[in-house]
Amino acid sequence: MLKLLAILRTIFLIFIIGYTVRATPFLGDYARTFDEQYARCATGLGLLVRAAWIAIAWIAFETVIGWWLAARTARASRAKLGADVPKGGGEPPFAPPGHR
Repeated sequence: MLKLLAILRTIFLIFIIGYTVRATPFLGDYARTFDEQYARCATGLGLLVRAAWIAIAWIAFETVIGWWLAARTARASRAKLGADVPKGGGEPPFAPPGHR
């Protein structure tokens, strides 16, 4: 499960980098008029805002999965602990001799 999450995380990182680079205007691409410049900035800003929300959604998804895996691991370790502990009865544990 952790390897699958690492693979998905890498694929998402490549996707979000490509998406953001596509939305960012390049230095050599100058607009001729103010209206054209405004239209390009507005379009780029919309794409960057969308990329930010996609990244936030991914972080939330990973957080939920991480907490779920942590709870599952804690539950499994508690179940193992209960099985190894002997149930009451018998003699008390050996006490070391006292000091002089």
